[in-house]
Amino acid sequence: MSTITKIHFSHPDMALSHTIRTLSDGDVRVLPEVATDPEHNMYFIVFEGSLDEPIGEILEEDHTVAESKLMSDYGDQLVYGIIFTDNAKLIAPKVTEVGGMSLDARSFSDGWIERWQLPNREVLAEIWEYARENSFTFDVLELHQISEREHDDGYGLTAEQHEALVTAYDRGYFEEPRGISLVELADELGISPAAASGRLRRGLTRLIGMTIVDPDKERVE
Repeated sequence: MSTITKIHFSHPDMALSHTIRTLSDGDVRVLPEVATDPEHNMYFIVFEGSLDEPIGEILEEDHTVAESKLMSDYGDQLVYGIIFTDNAKLIAPKVTEVGGMSLDARSFSDGWIERWQLPNREVLAEIWEYARENSFTFDVLELHQISEREHDDGYGLTAEQHEALVTAYDRGYFEEPRGISLVELADELGISPAAASGRLRRGLTRLIGMTIVDPDKERVE
């Protein structure tokens, strides 16, 4: 049974430790779609938000960065290709080693918040032990097992919530004006309007909590 977990970790020599501590208002995240360039072990990092600080100069001063190259410049969003030094402390290779994958990774406070999909809960103990041996601070913020009724999509939606959201989207329920009423949507799903409304609400709450907001931030401040 797959497991989705959200972790906050920190280390003085973690990837981009100097950069994250130096940026006052900017956000740093890893592009998961192209996490690394296998041939060069290059990570693709996005810097966005208030970028008054000279990112290139900060990266040059970061002791965890061996090489950095500006890939794209959108003004308030910069994409850099970064190769880390051999001494940089990374958890990502351990996650991959145990059969997991990173769904999201972004800076927070003095560390990283990452969301992983793992093959089971037992491998999380292996990652925790690796983090302990390498002197990381390591906090589990969220742990969610994907049951047979849930989609293995990294968001923890039940099959019913997934069906309701996709059907509502396809039928124009979220458009203005709506392409279908709640009663019509419920009839198509074969459930009551109250049940349809509940599935949409719970599904949207799950999606928002796992994507565009971070409800766990206050726990690590």
